[in-house]
Amino acid sequence: MISIFTIADVFYLSTNSINMSIKLATVKKIAEQKGISGKIEISDRKGKRFKITKNDKIIHFGLWPFLGHGTFIDHRDKTIKKAWRARHSKIKKNGKPAYKDPSSPEYYSWHLLW
Repeated sequence: MISIFTIADVFYLSTNSINMSIKLATVKKIAEQKGISGKIEISDRKGKRFKITKNDKIIHFGLWPFLGHGTFIDHRDKTIKKAWRARHSKIKKNGKPAYKDPSSPEYYSWHLLW
């Protein structure tokens, strides 16, 4: 079966790839500034935006495609960031806030995307 793409489809796909490459570079820079080590790449898992590999463990993080405004690295809106952090600060892992646990995806979303 042959798929036929419209010019709009090709434009969207190429723009999306360029945009993801720019966002990946942004996330890597933030990780470096915050002292977060590991290999950061675009995720190959459906529904996830990025992945980080540390000590042979892969952690996928960031919702993709996102609905609405995206993450702080997309919109730079401090009001939305504050609301997101207030909601996500309540997520627990082993009785502790998940955003403080480097083995959780929430940690990387919190520190690299928000």
